[in-house]
Amino acid sequence: MSRIEILDAATSNAIAAGEVIERPMSIVKELMENSIDAGATQITVEIADGGITLIRVRDNGCGMDEEDAQKAFICHATSKLRSLDELFSLHSMGFRGEALASIAAAARVTLSTKEPLAEKGTCVRYEGGQFISCEPIGMPSGTTVEVRDLFYNLPARFKFLKKDQTEANYIQVLIERFILCHTDVSFKFIKNGKTVLQSPGNCDPSSALYSVYGKEICSACRPIDSSIDGITVKGFVGLPKIARASRSEQIIFVNQRLIRSKTITSAIDAAYTNMLMKGKYAFVILDILIPSSDLDVNVHPQKAEVRFSNESMIYRAVYHAIVNTLSAETMSVDYAFNSGNESKETVTSLPPVKAPVSEAAPAVKTSVDYSKNIGYSNLYFKQQEKSYEVPAASIEPIPSVPVTEDVPSEEKRTEKTPSMETILDIVPQSREESLHELTSSRVIGTLFDTYILLETKDRTLLMIDQHAAHEKVLYEQLVALEMEKKVVSQPLIAPVIVSMSRSDISFIEEHSSDLEDIGFEVSSMGDSELAIRAVPAQVDPQNVSSAFIEMVDEWMHESKTRKDALILSLATSACKAAVKGHDKLHDIEITRLLQDLSVLKDPYHCPHGRPILIRLSEREIEKEFKRIV
Repeated sequence: MSRIEILDAATSNAIAAGEVIERPMSIVKELMENSIDAGATQITVEIADGGITLIRVRDNGCGMDEEDAQKAFICHATSKLRSLDELFSLHSMGFRGEALASIAAAARVTLSTKEPLAEKGTCVRYEGGQFISCEPIGMPSGTTVEVRDLFYNLPARFKFLKKDQTEANYIQVLIERFILCHTDVSFKFIKNGKTVLQSPGNCDPSSALYSVYGKEICSACRPIDSSIDGITVKGFVGLPKIARASRSEQIIFVNQRLIRSKTITSAIDAAYTNMLMKGKYAFVILDILIPSSDLDVNVHPQKAEVRFSNESMIYRAVYHAIVNTLSAETMSVDYAFNSGNESKETVTSLPPVKAPVSEAAPAVKTSVDYSKNIGYSNLYFKQQEKSYEVPAASIEPIPSVPVTEDVPSEEKRTEKTPSMETILDIVPQSREESLHELTSSRVIGTLFDTYILLETKDRTLLMIDQHAAHEKVLYEQLVALEMEKKVVSQPLIAPVIVSMSRSDISFIEEHSSDLEDIGFEVSSMGDSELAIRAVPAQVDPQNVSSAFIEMVDEWMHESKTRKDALILSLATSACKAAVKGHDKLHDIEITRLLQDLSVLKDPYHCPHGRPILIRLSEREIEKEFKRIV
């Protein structure tokens, strides 16, 4: 007896729906693409409860007659493709003919449509993949698709959906992406009966950018329009000052199709080389136009990936388009020392050059008075009883120096020198003894006004990065207060205005109570701006904007928990507030810093993983000078 069964239509459609319809956002994407293919200039998306109970997409496109309205629900029925050869000359968003069939298999669907010159429209209903009815209806020209009770017949899929607000945010982010690329279409987004997003549809990319991100982001972006080897790159590139903590604002379209591409993101990273700090990603919106014959869009079930016939050409076109645009800008930073606001970047246009120009910003001084140089200190602290070694991971050996003259024989000492690993094994000590050495060593002074030099009792040199050490001390204090729920909110003299996308603002409004719990008080200042009126007392008031944006990026786009996002924000705040390299410290400040560092659980690494101190023994130094053979 045969064990292979041919699946019935309902089962096969439900399985196919799992590939195309992942969540409510997937439905909105498919329906908006259909509306664009129908020539719509106005698209309205309305949802309720995150799109789980209701999704309604209405357009003013060409509509369908009764016959096509019924055929549209048949799997692989499409008006955009006639043969396989046409797959490589597509100019439409859709082509597989799977969308409506997949949606109808997982929800209750009503399709209402009417052609411009028709006297009446057609209404077709499906539930769980089963045809219910088809009847005439009076309606304006265009098409309206209403989807209710998503996954009502697939409880295994339903339980994997996230909270309503999270699903709604996914949809809003998607609509924002479509607004940025399809500037000739006016989009409106209605959530739970409230209009939260609307674009002008006036064919002006700058207006679209402004409607999504607001004035501040718009002013920090530069339009890009370049053609290289038949490849056109359009869109916007952001200045380094609006770089984000994730790739959430790297938006890529190919022939107006929203995609993901490692090739293009690699080109973006290369174009911004030496302009961004580690862990920061450029703000970029690109629409790449290439011949359809050089592109394979039939790669991903959701059409989220494409394959290029020549990836190196795409890489070069994107890289040079961004570099040439950024080459016309130079970023200089002006600091207002007498105000409590953050520094502002002033951008000055320059003639294009062959390579990007990047200028380092001057360090911002802290509130400590560094008017006096420290010189060399003669301070001594109580002596230690035992020696101390740093873990091997933090040891950085000094490179060997070629010697041209022999050391006088009377100064040579013959000694069998064990390896550093052997030394670490020979000198066991408790953690308390190791930390005690930080406060019991002689302070020699500072090197380059950046590194604190200590001489230990066992004739060992310790080099401590003052910025990393202070950053770790501040970070541990902030984390301790947060864990004990002792975060105190401090009102700001003047609110800090932050521009963010509307989806980010919706996310923040939803989690306003969580933000209050950790010391932030924020309020809406319009569709794309927030006013931060209070912050945790441990956050540096001069770095409120950057700390807040980084926290939201990690929390929302990187799917981190509120706690993890807050810890990252605290690390950023500690980094910003800590003394900097080249800041001159007084003797008493060095003493206090060493005392604070000595009580930490891990005084060896800063919150970002960099080493705080390195250790050089007398033996290692003498080996480098060839005094030991």
